[in-house]
Amino acid sequence: MPDEQIEQHLCLDRGYAYAECQQIAEEHGYITHIPDKDKPVPAPEDPERHPPRRWRAAPFWGVVEVADSWFNRFRRLLIRWEKLADNYLGFVELAACLIIWRKLESLSR
Repeated sequence: MPDEQIEQHLCLDRGYAYAECQQIAEEHGYITHIPDKDKPVPAPEDPERHPPRRWRAAPFWGVVEVADSWFNRFRRLLIRWEKLADNYLGFVELAACLIIWRKLESLSR
């Protein structure tokens, strides 16, 4: 795909409905989708209201959600007891190794 640029859409909530936010996003090449902050939110049964979307709609983000869930099983990471970033990163790496080992172990059975 030389010289072809893929359109990048950016969906933001009403908290970003300012000209400055939109300008910055467009400077970075995004097509913005920001609801108007002055317009009331439609009722849930209103046909103008868009259905809620989960990250799992995109294959990549579904993987991210699953990985977050696996890491959240380690209480030490979920609470973050470690004050030093190096110690925390060490436990993240240890958790990643344990997750991979458990997945490989279950596949070998």
